[in-house]
Amino acid sequence: MAFLSFGKTAVGLQKDLLEAYQRLNRIWLERLQVEVALWTRFASDLASSKSNEDILEACSDHIARKFKMSAEDGRHIFSDYQEMARKFAGEDTSAVEDLEPPPESESELDFGQEHRITH
Repeated sequence: MAFLSFGKTAVGLQKDLLEAYQRLNRIWLERLQVEVALWTRFASDLASSKSNEDILEACSDHIARKFKMSAEDGRHIFSDYQEMARKFAGEDTSAVEDLEPPPESESELDFGQEHRITH
């Protein structure tokens, strides 16, 4: 009986891990799409620049967006690995609160649809 109980637990854990991997893969695919959109926007901004000031503004805007995305990625990676560790430990992740801080105001750096979709 103990073996059957262990088998059910192992299958349940594998199912949970597979679902978590699939969800994380979808999130990172979306992140890659955001990265492509960011570089496309940067190329467009550079192409439409008419002066050195326009080029400098496009570059500084792009760098600011990249820094913000990198910070968000760091938070998401940390959260993703915590989730996976909880899955491996067999903890119920539905009961754990989301530890990510609330999003900062994006009034200065309006990302539109370019920000990563959070999970």
